[in-house]
Amino acid sequence: MNRYKKIIEYLDKSIKNDLLSHAYIFYGPDETKKTEIARWFANKILSNENQKWHPDFLSGKPEANNNLTIGLVRQIKKFLILSPHTAAHKVVIIESAEELNNYAQDALLKIFEEAPEYAIIILCANNLDSLSETIVSRGIKLPFWRQAEIVFSGAEQRTLEILSKFYTSDLNEKYSIIEKLSKNNPVEVLSLWLKLLRNRFLTEPSIKTAKILEVGQEIFFKLNETNYNPKLAYDELILNLEYGIAGKI
Repeated sequence: MNRYKKIIEYLDKSIKNDLLSHAYIFYGPDETKKTEIARWFANKILSNENQKWHPDFLSGKPEANNNLTIGLVRQIKKFLILSPHTAAHKVVIIESAEELNNYAQDALLKIFEEAPEYAIIILCANNLDSLSETIVSRGIKLPFWRQAEIVFSGAEQRTLEILSKFYTSDLNEKYSIIEKLSKNNPVEVLSLWLKLLRNRFLTEPSIKTAKILEVGQEIFFKLNETNYNPKLAYDELILNLEYGIAGKI
């Protein structure tokens, strides 16, 4: 679980500090880890150290058949009506939540709205777009992406060593770093920069890194697809890092 250390630490602190939400959405293509960490989280909430069957835990997965999909949501509703048997909470995990049809999502939303204080629902979905905006807005969203090993050439490694300081350096240092990279192809430099950021986001997800990634991708697109001046591209990146992004967080 080391890949998702930050997520695990966050969930663990939520339990210890009694700051649990009624809904969580684990999203991304890493199906194994989503389910593994969701079950770890549920057992941790319920103090189910042996991780055996627990009367206050329910896990389900939608089927292609619409009736069975609606049936799962109805089962969840019945499960949550009764108070917890032995724990302070009742926990539900819905795997493959992207398979929930519109009727099931409407029914699930109603459960969210009427859920008792002790209810905690964890949705495991491949992506957020498959869920209604209202459901997505109700849950704490945590990303689960497979982290494939990236192999860089010797020249790329040397560029990355310079770029790695770019993230936390001050304004003057940023311009100094760009000066060192001025002989390199700016498209290749920004491409490496984005790979470095994606890797950082996978290991340490944060709002700041997500916003920097978004800005970097926009600048990379303009540089790669238009006649955008490389100097202006670097200036835009630096100014966004120093002033634009900081003001949005």
